[in-house]
Amino acid sequence: MKGTKAVVCRQCGALNRPTWEFCARCNESLESATTVEESIGPAIAAEDDAEASSAPANTIALAGILALVIVGAAAWRTLASNPTSGAPDPSIFTIGTQPSELPTPAPPAEAGGGEYDAGRRALNSGNLAVAVERLADAVAADPTNAEFRNVLGHALWRSGDREGALAAHAEAARLDPRLQLQYARSLDVAGRSAEAAAQYQRILAENPAASTVREDLGRLLFRSGDYRGAAAHLQSAVQSRPDDPVLQQELAYSLDQAGDRVQAAAVYREVLAKAPGAVVSRSLLAENLVEQGRGDDALSVLQEGLRAQPEAPMLQRQLGAVLERTGRPKDAAAAYRAYAGLAPNAADARDLLARAGRLEAAGGQP
Repeated sequence: MKGTKAVVCRQCGALNRPTWEFCARCNESLESATTVEESIGPAIAAEDDAEASSAPANTIALAGILALVIVGAAAWRTLASNPTSGAPDPSIFTIGTQPSELPTPAPPAEAGGGEYDAGRRALNSGNLAVAVERLADAVAADPTNAEFRNVLGHALWRSGDREGALAAHAEAARLDPRLQLQYARSLDVAGRSAEAAAQYQRILAENPAASTVREDLGRLLFRSGDYRGAAAHLQSAVQSRPDDPVLQQELAYSLDQAGDRVQAAAVYREVLAKAPGAVVSRSLLAENLVEQGRGDDALSVLQEGLRAQPEAPMLQRQLGAVLERTGRPKDAAAAYRAYAGLAPNAADARDLLARAGRLEAAGGQP
């Protein structure tokens, strides 16, 4: 379905179909939410055609993946000779969300239709206890109705009964294969990563070209530290969405951590070609080049970024670290002082000023 309207969740930024009363991603009410023109695929089997123009890349702050994993594991390595605490804000990118592949609600069925309608109204108004009760009645009246079980799962989830919600989503997915992705994502959000990965793999066994499923599985493996496995799935997802720099950045980092530094550097450069102001990607590319023994290239990447963004503390700090690691201690001291001037309240500003003083007092010797 192309060129249709989508509703943007105010809580998490996910795209939802106009007929949905609550968000498929976070289950928040969609009442008074913003409506935009968008494309949303009707089922997993049709994702390749629909996902090319689906969710915008910039909707949810990239804290869980890039801030904690990338900065913690990579950008901090540039100061390996000077352990510090704290880090400047790395949030240059945000991650888009994809709507779950929920079917458009069918007209009320004869058996349980009234209970179902009452349950949806209660859920939309936030009356969770009534919603769960009415939707459970609907399921009892028609146990084979996948939509009844699916919406009951949402109500249970919002009421705090995660296990009950997962059981409802599992049965809904069994009854209607279009809801398998919803179940996989519920497992993922619930922290049951191994089960979620197995569910994603089952979907891919039937729909190998389902790019959204590959993207979700790639990100799950990314968060789990299986970078080689993540890279394989993210590579496939990038082929479907080649203009998404966020997805490319995750692919590049996965390749980097899996040891394929040359290919990772090439993907980082593709990101920077699309988004020159992506300081996280620029920082990671510089670190990648240092690890390859290409210190001068790393410095060029950082200096290019600072010419365009002279007040980017992350780049200035890493410039000092790379200068020091490549045998330029006097220049490193100057870069550390410049960083402290840009970010005087940063947790490591005082430490780096002290380090600059030691380098200068030693006559530029490390």
